[in-house]
Amino acid sequence: MNLVNPRTFNPEIIYLFDPWTQAESHGEMHHHDFLEISILLEGESNYHFNQEPARKIRAGSVMLFNPGVDHCEFQLPGTRSHQLHIGLKNISLEGFTRNVFPNKHPLLDLGQYHHQVLEKAWQLVKESNEERDEFQLIQKALLIEMLVYILRGLNDEDSNVVPYLSKSQQRQQKIVNYTIYYLENHYKEEITLEKLAQDQFLSPTYLSKIFKEATGMSPINYLIEIRLKRAKDMLKNDQLTIKEVASAVGYQDAYHFSKSFKKLYGISPSGILPKFKH
Repeated sequence: MNLVNPRTFNPEIIYLFDPWTQAESHGEMHHHDFLEISILLEGESNYHFNQEPARKIRAGSVMLFNPGVDHCEFQLPGTRSHQLHIGLKNISLEGFTRNVFPNKHPLLDLGQYHHQVLEKAWQLVKESNEERDEFQLIQKALLIEMLVYILRGLNDEDSNVVPYLSKSQQRQQKIVNYTIYYLENHYKEEITLEKLAQDQFLSPTYLSKIFKEATGMSPINYLIEIRLKRAKDMLKNDQLTIKEVASAVGYQDAYHFSKSFKKLYGISPSGILPKFKH
C-alpha cells in the first residue's frame, strides 16, 4: 500500500545525534510533539514505553515514537549503549495525521527490511561525524531511504494497515500537503492567503482553519518560517550581504527581514554572518 506522495513528501530533520549513554544513566519519562526514531547501535539499554513494564533493548533494535508516546531509557550498572536519535517533522503519509506513522508499538519488527534500516543508520552516523561537503543533503537522502524501508517493514508486518482518517479528513490533508509543497517551492514569490486559497478553489477562512489544525500555525506564518530558515542557511554558507539574502527569500525590505529574523531566532542576521563577512 503506497502511503507516500513523492511530490509532497519532504521530511525535515530537527536533530540527529549518536551519543554513548553511560552506566546508571536514567532519563525522565517524556514525549514529543514530533516523530522520533531511536536505534540502538551498540550495547544494551532499558526502556519504558507508556505504562508498560521496562524491557531490555539490545543492539539492532529500532524504535519509532509517534507524537505523544511516553518513553524513557535507563542504563543498568555495568552497561552502556550507543544510540542514534533522529527528530523529524513535516512528515505526511496518505490517510494519516501529519507526523504520525502507522506503527502499533514503538519497538519495530521490520522483517526483511530490518538490516537495511540499520545500514542506513550507520551511514547517517558516518555522515554526521565526518561533515563532508553537502553532508546534510546526504543525510536527508539516507533518511528518506530509511523511512521507506520502515514503511515496507510495517506493511509486511501488518498487511491490514489502513488510513484512519475519514474521507473528509483525507481531503483536508491533501489540501494542507499541497499548500506546504507550494510554499516550499515558491517562497521567493509574493504570496497571500487569498492567492493560496484561490489556487485550490477554497475560501481563505477554510484554508487557514484546516492548515492551522494540521500544522499549528497559519499558512503565512508557515511561509515566514520557510523564508527565515532558508535565509539562516544562506547567511551561514553564501557570499551574500543581508540585503541580498533578504531579497533572495522574498523580502523587499531588509529592515523588516531583520526584525522578523530576530523575532524567530533571538539574534539579528548579522550575528549569523561568518566573521569574514562582517
